[in-house]
Amino acid sequence: MQAVVGTQPLCSRLSSGEKAAILVSDFQPLTAAPRLSTLVADAAAGHSVHQVDPRGALSGDRLYATLPDLADEAAAAFRASAEPGRPVFVVAHCSAAALSLRIAGLLAGDHEVTAVLVRPTWPDTDHVTEIFAEFQGKLGTVRRSAPDLDGDPLACVAAMEQLMSEDLAAVAKRLGLRKAPLAFSELLVSYRTWLSFLLACRNDRPVPVPSGAVPITALTDEPGFVLPGSAPERCRTVLPPPAERPDSVTPELASAVLAEVDNQPVEN
Repeated sequence: MQAVVGTQPLCSRLSSGEKAAILVSDFQPLTAAPRLSTLVADAAAGHSVHQVDPRGALSGDRLYATLPDLADEAAAAFRASAEPGRPVFVVAHCSAAALSLRIAGLLAGDHEVTAVLVRPTWPDTDHVTEIFAEFQGKLGTVRRSAPDLDGDPLACVAAMEQLMSEDLAAVAKRLGLRKAPLAFSELLVSYRTWLSFLLACRNDRPVPVPSGAVPITALTDEPGFVLPGSAPERCRTVLPPPAERPDSVTPELASAVLAEVDNQPVEN
């Protein structure tokens, strides 16, 4: 089965403005739900909002990239379009936290940078294997173990893609389809890019924390949250608005992010 071709840009501008720039690292969910970056751009009057899409950048023939490489590329793309010296808020949603911390550290030499981590998570081996198993569970195929995550990451992603492709082909045959529909290829790319990024996060541990010159705020309801590998006082914590699911993206969540950017109180 051929993957959908067409790598998306890693960093793109969603809106323009004269106020502080907002750089949001997030993902398109497997549903039609909005992205945090889109909601922030819609509500951020006067701010230039940029979207960092690591999964989109891995959607074509590029199967894998390390977190340092993705951070370097995102920072370079932002510098090419941003005004020098403008304050920057680097925002991360869920598992994009480590990538955003790397980006914040790279931009700190040229800008006043603040990092805002929205319900941050830190993918590990269990997370990668759970998502791989989730794919098989949705298809109802025979459960097979993920490839060796400690080997060459490019080969690992290619092996996971091959196994998932075989599963989709088996489903197509079971349904009596002469040709696998485009939706199967799209599902394959969605999971492959997700697994590739999670693997990159897993391989980048311990979590890189920028210098104390970069203030860090976490919107989290995790009790006693502490940035991995840092002191409790390194990160300020704020409760996010209530949500039905931990990964839910809502206008209220975007408002909470903008409250941190504009240093204004927000009602939950």
